[in-house]
Formats: sequence, structure tokens, C-alpha cells
Amino acid sequence: MNRTRNSAIRGLSLYVLLSAGLITAHYYSPVVRQIFQFAAVIGVPVHFLASLPSTVLERMQGKLEPTDQLRRNYAALREHNLILQARLHRFEFLESENIRLRRLLSAVPATAEKVTLAALVAVNPDPRGQAVLINKGSADGVFQGQPVVDAGGIVGQVTRPGMFRSTVSLVTRENQGIPVQVARSSLRAVIYGGGRNRPLRVLYLDRNSDIRTGDLLVTSGLAGRYPAGYPVALVTAVERNLSESFMSVAAEPTSHLGSEREVLLLWLSALDQPVASDLLDSEGELVD
Repeated sequence: MNRTRNSAIRGLSLYVLLSAGLITAHYYSPVVRQIFQFAAVIGVPVHFLASLPSTVLERMQGKLEPTDQLRRNYAALREHNLILQARLHRFEFLESENIRLRRLLSAVPATAEKVTLAALVAVNPDPRGQAVLINKGSADGVFQGQPVVDAGGIVGQVTRPGMFRSTVSLVTRENQGIPVQVARSSLRAVIYGGGRNRPLRVLYLDRNSDIRTGDLLVTSGLAGRYPAGYPVALVTAVERNLSESFMSVAAEPTSHLGSEREVLLLWLSALDQPVASDLLDSEGELVD
């Protein structure tokens, strides 16, 4: 044991003396300093290779994370992804809503002086009622007989305006008539509602009148109730009977009849106000 300790002391003493000699030579001898500089240049790659494993390990320790932390990050990213997907669906819905509203507003001719957007509150469950309820009333300027349209055309007219809600009778309501004209031939007529799940009826047309299946019927502007130019119905059937003076014409409404969430209330402009000559029929009688 003592022998081993003495050997270690002698070896250590040798290294101490060698180190002291090299330090002294480096301090006093320029030649030794130059040798040290060359040795330092040669030792750079050796030091780099020797320190490479520890350097790589230190950098990897800064990037590697515990498993629990990775799981938390994954859960957070997944939650964020779900939120973004939900927002994307919402943006898609809003985009479709904007397209639908632009289509609704584009259905208004330039002659309409004022329009108001109204939302449907309820549909009358009574099949005979043929009416819907909207969230606008007399407080918003709504009046009885005011025309109502949607993206397809004429929906009907306000029949019972309340303070904040109003009832709109649909064009399909029986005995409700609308002065129309055939868009193709400008033939004037009156179209009446036929009731629930029944076609509209065009009455009192001479059997030789210029009307055919597929014709579009638009408001003529007569009687001052509906402004001219709004689609009302498409002719679906025309029957001519030689034994009768009048033909039988059936049509389907172009509007969505309350299936849309919004409708437009119209105010007539000065251009849509009827003149006396427009209110006279072929026999000179005043149109109701």
C-alpha cells in the first residue's frame, strides 16, 4: 500500500516538474511559444471531435421533452384543431347565408323605393290558414296589404299587422287574387290561390289567349297593391275546351312560401303607383 502511494507521488512530482518547466520555457523562450501555437492549431480538430458527443447531447436535451409533456401538447393541438374546424364550418355557413341574402336582395327591382328584411317567426299550422308570421309590425312601418317577397318572387301580403309581429297571407290562400301578366306575351290576367297543396288558378282567359305551359307570370302593377315585374308563378297546365269560352290554366308559385328564413317587405315607389288608366279594365270599369 505504501509502495503504491510512493509510486503515485513520484509520478505526480514528475508531471509537476514537467509542467513547471514548460511554463517557464513558454514564458522566456519565443521558440517554445511558437511550438505551442503550432500545437494548438493541430489540436483544434482533436478538441472538436472529443467534444462532439457532449455538444450533441446538450443540444438534444434542449429539444427532447418528456412523454407527459408530449401528450399534453398533443391534446392541446387536437383541441385547437377541433376549434378551428368548428369555426371553419361556421364560416362556411355564414358564406352560404351571405350568398342567400345577396340572392334575396337581387330579387328586388330597381323601382322598389324601400325594402325591409323580416324573419319568419312561425308558420300557421292550420292548413286553411295559408299564412306565416314575421317579426315586423306597425312599429316598423308595416301596413295592411303590404307586399312580401322572397328570392323566388311574391310570397303574399300582410293581412294582420301587429305592433311587433304581422301575419302574411300566402299567394296560395283561396280567393286571394293578384293582377299578373305573361312575361312572354304581356297578356294580362288575374291569378287566384287554390288552397294548400293545390295549384294556383288563372281565371277568365279567353280560350284563344296567348298563354302556354312554362310561361312565367309576373305582377302587372295594376290595382296598386303589388309593384310590377315580380315573379308570381309558372304555368304548369293549359286546357282548352271548345265547348267553353274560357280556358283552364294552372300554375305553381315561384316563391318558397315560407320555407326561407327571411322575406322582404316592399314599399311602392312613385313609379309603381297606379294611374287612372291602369285601373280601368277592358270595359271601362274600375279595377278593385
